[in-house]
Amino acid sequence: MMQFSFFPDLLKILPELMLLLLALIVIVFDLFSGDADEEQRFAEAASTTIMGLALVFVLVLVQGGFVINRLIDPATLDAQAGGLGGYLAGLLRNLQSVTDPTPGPNGVPGNVLLNGALIIDDLTMLARLLFIGAALLTALLIRDGGTAANPAEFFGLLLFATIGMNLMAGAGEMISAYLALELASVSLYVMAGYFKGNLKSSEAGMKYYIFGALSSAVLLYGLSLWYGYAAYHQIAQPTRFSAIINAVVEGVGSNLLYLALIFIIAGLGYKIAVVPFHAWSPDVYQGAPTPVTAFLSTASKAAGFVLLYRVLAEGFAPLSGAAAVGEHFGGWASMLAGIALVTMTYANLAALTQTNAKRLLAYSSIAHAGFLLLGLIAVYAPGEPRRFTQFGMTSLLYYLVVYTFTNLGAFGVLAAISRVTGGDDMSDLNGLYRRNLGLAALMAVFVLSLAGIPPLSGFLAKFMVFQAAWEVGAIWLVVVGVLNTIIGLYYYLRLLKAMFVHEALDERLVAVPGGTHLALLVSAALVVVLGLLPSLVLPAIQAVTQVAAR
Repeated sequence: MMQFSFFPDLLKILPELMLLLLALIVIVFDLFSGDADEEQRFAEAASTTIMGLALVFVLVLVQGGFVINRLIDPATLDAQAGGLGGYLAGLLRNLQSVTDPTPGPNGVPGNVLLNGALIIDDLTMLARLLFIGAALLTALLIRDGGTAANPAEFFGLLLFATIGMNLMAGAGEMISAYLALELASVSLYVMAGYFKGNLKSSEAGMKYYIFGALSSAVLLYGLSLWYGYAAYHQIAQPTRFSAIINAVVEGVGSNLLYLALIFIIAGLGYKIAVVPFHAWSPDVYQGAPTPVTAFLSTASKAAGFVLLYRVLAEGFAPLSGAAAVGEHFGGWASMLAGIALVTMTYANLAALTQTNAKRLLAYSSIAHAGFLLLGLIAVYAPGEPRRFTQFGMTSLLYYLVVYTFTNLGAFGVLAAISRVTGGDDMSDLNGLYRRNLGLAALMAVFVLSLAGIPPLSGFLAKFMVFQAAWEVGAIWLVVVGVLNTIIGLYYYLRLLKAMFVHEALDERLVAVPGGTHLALLVSAALVVVLGLLPSLVLPAIQAVTQVAAR
């Protein structure tokens, strides 16, 4: 029987409830906008969304323990015996208690909701922080982007997509995972094609929808095979990842399980845009509004990787196999190793010939998905029994954080340029240093971080995933990754050459509106600071890995 304790369980999903309420407020307020023109309505909906996301972001900072453990000494809270200080201390403690796994009176862990449908652990809290932060920066980029026929609906879709990603990160069983993924995906389909007057945007939305529907069907088929195997073995709660793992242990080597695994990896492979499931990505990234592309290429990809980890590491851990494919082919680590090899190589080679900056960054995004797979491969080291490696997961999560803000910044710069030039070809970047030196400098930071140049955080992120893969025996894959990094350096330098060497074809100055400027500065600051002071985020990531190791 499903258990739900009203107040404690509401606290567990408080960020999602607040995002839902915010979406309703934005939509309802727009209904009463009166005679306001579209531009004013767009600005009001954007401002409301930004303020609400900032509030939810602060809540997650407190609820996840990032404030108490990093900024406030717990002993200081315990010393507050009464008065306002005691009340605030108790409130902070209650908010943070949602991640406490201590079993309650019914024996259910305190951080589990709806019989395992949602797991509010440190991974969920870190992912919430990442998705909400990405949505906040995206809203800042969109705020100065113009108008839309129904602006409140557009920002409502952004919030619904964020809710879906949050639920994907905390999914503990098949049904909740699939529904959360569809909530995020459907919202993004509409956002990609929202500007109906733009043919490229309409085409992008349609392509994204068609490919997305196909991938969802593939994923659902894989989940049904997995469920059928668990039900056949009479596993209690056969949709829960933690329960299904018992059936997987019994069926190691089963052809049915491997077939389910292949379909699941293929379905989620589309969401993270890895080869050969990447075909939609360049066209959709190019055609969608640039701020939407920024969100799609970062938060959506990060959510896909977190869900893929949940499924593989928590449900298929016994089938992890060996990361070193040369030993034997078996398990999802070997499958992902092959996908990573093809993804890195194909995407970097394809990027060399691109003349459109958004398509170039699209192939760059595909290549980075290949690098991210190195960290996922290293989550379990080969051997008997399989050993969970904290460093593998640490490298994966750190890379996701760094990549998210780096790519958001890069697409944000393209959005600022396209508002003036009306295009996003490489030639539109020509001579940018003369039209806006500050914007060119920010783009240089993002491009160099994507290329993995020290001391920026992109270098440390790549170094960590390479080290993690090396330690579990995938040495040949690391060598391929290093070679692909060198190949990628060429097309990243093409962007810098266009900005600082080529003469501008359009001499108009590129003015950057306030919201976009703030989003770019925040993104650039995080890219630099996380490279110079990784200790700001690594303790929170290591807390996630310590919980996962238990």
